[in-house]
Amino acid sequence: MLAQTQIVGNRVYDYNYVVGTRDLLRPVSIAIGSGDLVFWLMRGGGAMTKVSKTTIGQETGDEEIVTEFGKLGEGEGEFTWPAGIAVDSRDSVYVTDEWLNRVSVFDADGKFVGLWGTPGDGDGELNRPSGIAIDSDDKLYIADTANHRIQKFTWDGEVLANWGSFGSGEGQLDSPWGLTIDQSGNVYVADHKNHRVQKFTSGGAYLAQFGSYGTGR
Repeated sequence: MLAQTQIVGNRVYDYNYVVGTRDLLRPVSIAIGSGDLVFWLMRGGGAMTKVSKTTIGQETGDEEIVTEFGKLGEGEGEFTWPAGIAVDSRDSVYVTDEWLNRVSVFDADGKFVGLWGTPGDGDGELNRPSGIAIDSDDKLYIADTANHRIQKFTWDGEVLANWGSFGSGEGQLDSPWGLTIDQSGNVYVADHKNHRVQKFTSGGAYLAQFGSYGTGR
């Protein structure tokens, strides 16, 4: 496999190959499943608002769609403004919906399993949920963006913990968006309007932060 190079402005980007050249419109999130499975979440409007379960090969264009599921709407298995996608150890799929303030759950074959979440700011309630990540114990962490906090759930929506409040101090958040989890279970949060990344334990204890506003390295 040959590395390829693209020059944008005064920067050089190296990449191995490109995937998703077919049937991919406005992807907003991606998750890795078992084996060579990749799950794309698309917010393309109409029939292009969906999840595509795909196998990835070794060259550009060398991918195959296994199945697609979900569609635009407010019913079961439908999305209005999907934002984040995550896959657990069984390849079950979880999709956050900013507009409907809920999480939709599908099995590994794309069959709708259930949904949970209601609008609000109480425990387990959501306000424009966006980023979502799953730890090694299949616990879900969701960036509850407009509530300026992170919430931790079981797969079926039981709230286990939440942390964060509006502000710019240590452990405070301003419209958190993306998040990920390391091998030790620590949670990294893209603190969107504070222009930084914060690191927490799996229970929400503040550990560290880095980043600041600017365009430099």
